[in-house]
Formats: sequence, C-alpha cells, structure tokens
Amino acid sequence: MTLAELLCLALLSLNVGDTPQRGQYACQQTDTIVSAAQENGIRPELIVAIIHYESRFNPRARSNAPACGLMQIMPKYTGSRQTGVPRLTCEQLYDPTVNINAGAKTFRYWWQVYGRGSERIGLCGYYAGFRCKGRNPIPSGVRYARRILRLADSLRAEMTTIERAHTRGTNDR
Repeated sequence: MTLAELLCLALLSLNVGDTPQRGQYACQQTDTIVSAAQENGIRPELIVAIIHYESRFNPRARSNAPACGLMQIMPKYTGSRQTGVPRLTCEQLYDPTVNINAGAKTFRYWWQVYGRGSERIGLCGYYAGFRCKGRNPIPSGVRYARRILRLADSLRAEMTTIERAHTRGTNDR
C-alpha cells in the first residue's frame, strides 16, 4: 500500500473534509500532498491537517484576508526568496497542485527558519506570522498549532492502525 493510499484511508476514516464528497476530493489530492511533503521534508499528515483546518478541502476557498485555495495562501506574501514560492495570484492558487506546493514551501519556511525545527512554532507562524515566540505568543496561533498537531497525530495513529491491519491481512493469505 502506498503512502498516498494509506493517507487517503486514514482521512476517510477520520472524516477529514467533513463530507463524503470533500473526503473523496481530499483522496484525489494525496499524491500531490505526499510529493510536496517529501520534497519539503514535512510529514504529509501535517499538510492534510492544515488543509482541513484552513479550507475543509474546498479548492475555491477564499477568506477576507484574502487568502486563497486549499492551504489559504495570501497572494501578497508570495514571490518571496525566503520561501521559494513564486509570485502567485488567487486564481493560480485555486489550482490544488499549485496551492499545495506553495503551501508546503511556505510552511517549511515557518517551521525550519522561523520555528528552528519546532512544528508548533512553525504552525503558529504559518497562521499568525511573526508573533509566535517569546513570553507571550499570540493565543490564536498557539490554538491553531495545537489543533493542527492534534489532527496530524490522529491521522498518523490511524495510518499506523490501517497499515498493521493490512499487513496482518496480507500475511494471513
């Protein structure tokens, strides 16, 4: 079983996306998610959790910020040498492959550079910007990071359970 298939089964099992249609759409994106995760050294379940929280797997999601697409990226922050994400418009960010790749690169910056390897600080930064360190990190960013990590950990546990069951089933044949 591939990592993308395992991720799909786990997200369907946990009702990620909130509806069967969004769950199926999420499964269609797992190859892209796994590829972007591997390219950026990120756990794929973190990307799934970010997308779930940010857009519930609605590729046309747009906030008042305005942040666009699956990972809710703000076009005004694209085109940065720090992240390696080229300048992108909202229309371009509605493409799931473009959005997932840009979101993974953006998160990698927050995690590796700003958070210095801390997923918690990196997630807070992805959500709230440069207000996540020190004595008083922004509470909304801290809550966001906690929610994302909780869902990512649940996905990882579910993937492990599914993989064990699959391995047992294969060995029983």
